[in-house]
Amino acid sequence: MPTTPALVSALRELGDRPAVVADGRAISGIGLLLGVSPPGGLPRILAERVAAHAALPPSAARTAEQRLQHWAGVLGPPPIRHTVLHPATDLAVELALATLLAGGTVHCGDPQQDPDQQLAALAADATTHLSLPSALLWRLSRRPGLATHDLGALRLVLHVGPEPQQEDVYAAVDALGAVLAHVRAPHTHAEAADHRLRAAVDAASATAWKHTIGVTAEQVQAFGAHLDQAVLASLLLTLQQSGVLTDPGRGHTEAEVLAAALVTPAQRPRVGRWLDALTRHGLITRHEGVHHGRTELTAAEVREAWRPAVEAWTDGLGPLAALDRVRRGALRLPRLITGEDAPRPAATPIRWTAARGYLGAALGALVRGLAETHDGPVPLRVLELGHDGADSAITRALAVRPRQHADHHQLPDGGRYDIVVATATGRPDRAVQELVDQLAPGGHLLLLAPTGEQLDLLITGEAEAEADVLPALASVAAAFRASPVSPSPSASPISATSPASPISPAATAFAAEHWRAALTAAGCPTVLALPEDGHPMGLLGQRLFAARIP
Repeated sequence: MPTTPALVSALRELGDRPAVVADGRAISGIGLLLGVSPPGGLPRILAERVAAHAALPPSAARTAEQRLQHWAGVLGPPPIRHTVLHPATDLAVELALATLLAGGTVHCGDPQQDPDQQLAALAADATTHLSLPSALLWRLSRRPGLATHDLGALRLVLHVGPEPQQEDVYAAVDALGAVLAHVRAPHTHAEAADHRLRAAVDAASATAWKHTIGVTAEQVQAFGAHLDQAVLASLLLTLQQSGVLTDPGRGHTEAEVLAAALVTPAQRPRVGRWLDALTRHGLITRHEGVHHGRTELTAAEVREAWRPAVEAWTDGLGPLAALDRVRRGALRLPRLITGEDAPRPAATPIRWTAARGYLGAALGALVRGLAETHDGPVPLRVLELGHDGADSAITRALAVRPRQHADHHQLPDGGRYDIVVATATGRPDRAVQELVDQLAPGGHLLLLAPTGEQLDLLITGEAEAEADVLPALASVAAAFRASPVSPSPSASPISATSPASPISPAATAFAAEHWRAALTAAGCPTVLALPEDGHPMGLLGQRLFAARIP
């Protein structure tokens, strides 16, 4: 036999007693069930919701009442004379219906009314429960004439808003003498956007996780230390073979080092960066422009310095051929700086090679996740800078079925984009602002940036690199082709013109905090990063930053 919805039963029990009071007019429980509708705002919406609820089948009514039961439990036992000082929001309606379900009376207040009049109404109605926005509560609790109003019946105050400050809470409790309960405000548009971004980042982290299996923080740290030691030893040996920096007691100016090593004009910036790195890491010293070396290294000692780096690298970090490219480059340095060998194209830093599977998977999953939540009236506009072909993690992410309706660009067209994917190629403040300026309102920037020193670039980077330029890793996009985002069998190539020539890489980098600060300063209220702090992959010195603009 069908049962009566609990809200209908509660209104019947109220009978002729007031259920809703608005503008001095009371509507009884029976009146609400009969369709009596108070005029305007919250009272009218309440009457409409009661009528709709009464028409629900019992099973549907029970489902609809589950949330109301929660709020009724928060309100507690009768008597309940609940003043609702809210506009007609969904939460205000739910709190009012929960009051009726608990057998109480709803007093519909005016949140725009003069505060003294609001306080007078609370006293006149002997209000036991009060619901209102947090900002309004703080104003009422600090009202100079508050003590003249008798609020002795007040037991519970539900305030709705952002997380409160403790001083506001203490002041309200002291002033009103009631229990305060904070209700988190419903998500704003910005909070909903942040939630979607965090969900996409979490999903990307889960997707990329398999690329970290077997990789430990200790292994990554050991490899980095051994690699840097081997690189620096190779640089110093190259210069010492010219008879300089072999005696700690004898100093040389940079010009003397360049002349002794027969460095060509084109290679002088490169060797200048070597001297900076060797000084920074303590292999040589510099005082007033004069460099002092150390006891002369032997070729055998340098070869031995590479051995532990190779062992750590081949234990699951990457293919031996990638590290061999760096070692062979170190052997070519004496001929390179003298002009006997021509410079070769800059190579991807070896640590990027180790991280490419993780970063490629994370990047593809992030684009896919953001594309799936795009609900705009026009196709998603995606700009992928530094992309040198049709097949990339981004292309495949957008091609996975169900295919996303997206316009994929490799060069700016003068418009704004929902997603910009880029690799850092400059100082954080300059690079970030230029990229953020490409975003449409609510757009996302996915930025691959070096956050740790890449000393191997002193060997494999080009001589023309400027000292303050970060690694321009357009080649990383090509490396992402190994990313595990599943391609659609029917995916067609996206035609694009070739990107601008990559900037030559340098060894220096900026810490993650600098990139976060630059993104925040450029107008991004939310900045997340993969890998997260403390993750073994993060020790490789690269991060994928995901940022949103309002």
